[in-house]
Amino acid sequence: MDSFQRKEIKTTRGFTYSYYVSKGNGTGPTLLLQHGFPDNAHLWDGVAKQLTQYNLIIPDFLGYSDNSKPTDVAAYTYAGLTSDVVDILNAEHVEKVISIGHDFGSMIAQRLYVFHPDRVQGLVLLNVSYTLPAPKQATLEEVNAKFEELWGYPAFAYQEFFVSEDAPAILRANLDRFYHAIHGAPRDWMRQIWCERGEMRKWLTDKDRTVELRGYAQDPAFRQRFMERFERDGFEAPLCYYKALHSSEEFNSTKDLDKDRFIVRVPAFYIESTQDAVCRPEMSMQAKQGGFLPDWEEATVDSAHWVPFEKPAEIGQLIASFVERRFSGSS
Repeated sequence: MDSFQRKEIKTTRGFTYSYYVSKGNGTGPTLLLQHGFPDNAHLWDGVAKQLTQYNLIIPDFLGYSDNSKPTDVAAYTYAGLTSDVVDILNAEHVEKVISIGHDFGSMIAQRLYVFHPDRVQGLVLLNVSYTLPAPKQATLEEVNAKFEELWGYPAFAYQEFFVSEDAPAILRANLDRFYHAIHGAPRDWMRQIWCERGEMRKWLTDKDRTVELRGYAQDPAFRQRFMERFERDGFEAPLCYYKALHSSEEFNSTKDLDKDRFIVRVPAFYIESTQDAVCRPEMSMQAKQGGFLPDWEEATVDSAHWVPFEKPAEIGQLIASFVERRFSGSS
């Protein structure tokens, strides 16, 4: 993102954020690109090259890069994170955005609409589809049991490791192994390593197993940036996103909201990845059947979970096409 201007802000919650801005031709909407785990704003480097005609805002999120790294789980609720996003929009004097996100960034993107609907004119969700809050709080074990019942495997098995006390130390001590866990080439790699209990921990500590990397991840500079970032920063803060996901703080932040708040009354676009065993389109089934997504479009890309790295041109073109069709003339 050499052509972007890097900025910093201290949010009203007292956290330091860095973010990047780029001015387009001045006539289109502003696109807000939000990353997930374990990425930073540079997840969007390749995609942003396809979107230079638009005004772009790309934050590094809490716990990553040069940002504040609290380890208090309560800091990572979507209510709090979207409040930080609004502070960035206010600093940039941007009234409305098309809220775009991948992975946890998709959840932040959609909850930005729920908590601040006046700031969002459209949604684009990559991999993680639109998800209604659970009617009652469930443990991670109960969530995985439900996945086993519905899909035949515990889709969030890896999270049982991520929320464990020793996960930050194991990940940091086995960084290159984790890099391969993220970017392994086999089509069913996520299903093997991420969606079976104990497999993530086993992969990280079993040095005899190997896997080929996807093409983009074979770039030595790409790999080195990952290694340097987590050798410096560790995983204590990023893993708080998973702890918050199943916390009482997160559940309580939405439990008293009227259900109409979750009806998406702006154009929404979901991009599915065919090789993503964790984030499947069925996750939005309840919302679609319940009438919460009256203006909903979908597209499918043949890739694994980290599709902005794997297919940046295709993702950029899909986003640009959606924005042009649905928001031409808006600013």
